[in-house]
Amino acid sequence: MFDNFGMNIYALKGHKVKATSLNQGYQYHIENAEKYLKLDQIYTVDRTEVASSKTEVYLQEFPDIPFNSTMFEDLVPQSTEDDKKHPDYYEFNDE
Repeated sequence: MFDNFGMNIYALKGHKVKATSLNQGYQYHIENAEKYLKLDQIYTVDRTEVASSKTEVYLQEFPDIPFNSTMFEDLVPQSTEDDKKHPDYYEFNDE
């Protein structure tokens, strides 16, 4: 197991994450988490939307409900090569 301190904001569809907090992000994120998520439950990423002030995570289990990326941690790391496949990667990374 690797040391993990959150989820990769460039997680691709199918990436597995675990809910580690239900009280992070903006108020609507917290309300969504309290309504839909269970702490320590494993979920599957549908997509992430990266912005300068937040990253919203949409899960396959709840595809139209936004959650904050700070609520999750990765189960396994995603490679940098895969990160570069994310549609928002090059907007925030010079390469």
